[in-house]
Amino acid sequence: MGTLRGDNGGGDRPQEGGGLPDLPPEWGTIIIPDDAAALDHEGATIRRQFRRAAIRRSWRRRFHLPPEPARRTTDDSPGLAVPLLIMSIAVVATLVSLFAVVWPGRAPRTTPRLTPPTSAAAAVSLTGVSLQDAEGAPVGLTELTPVVILLVDGCTCEQLIRSTADAVAAAKGTAKVIVVATRAPTLPSELNPQATVRSLADPNNSVRASVPALAGERTTAAVLVAGDGHLLRAVRSVTSPDSFSEELSKLQ
Repeated sequence: MGTLRGDNGGGDRPQEGGGLPDLPPEWGTIIIPDDAAALDHEGATIRRQFRRAAIRRSWRRRFHLPPEPARRTTDDSPGLAVPLLIMSIAVVATLVSLFAVVWPGRAPRTTPRLTPPTSAAAAVSLTGVSLQDAEGAPVGLTELTPVVILLVDGCTCEQLIRSTADAVAAAKGTAKVIVVATRAPTLPSELNPQATVRSLADPNNSVRASVPALAGERTTAAVLVAGDGHLLRAVRSVTSPDSFSEELSKLQ
């Protein structure tokens, strides 16, 4: 039979005071309450810390972040909840703004309503333009208005000149037809006698320079000037009076 020993099988004498070793000094004073219910508050705090640590580990795994270094977790320890909340709010705000911009059928309220532009031709005046006759004498354009000016540099344009004279005569107005080039061009024969047709020179290309739509152009063009010297219409690359037939009735 075995021998009953009082040394807990270790062969040494038990320590004085009961046989249990002393607790580490860094643990401080430990008080064991008589009622276990007094530890509910501390237990709830520890369980809350465990839950927070588990949530942080779960989110770190989802975002493929390295494990959090071991440290003491307290109620004041920052977690991932606040950064995640801020990130979520920023993403939602960005998506809402994006949908508001690209939503079909919705025009921004701040878009100003544009008024239709006024006619640029009405603001162009040719009252200061002067041409030259075959002898080089100056002829002011105001002496010729209302007028249809055919710019025919590098082109005989006999058919255009004849058809324009016929169209002006058919309009039964007071408009004249002026055929203009750098040098006074030669007019075709057998023009409509009911239309006044003259040939004048524009050595400085002052007509083209005065009409913004024709600046730098060298193609055949028609310039319609009203009786007050203001531009009524300018047509580039003109081949027929049909291009400006509607304005002929306004040349009075």
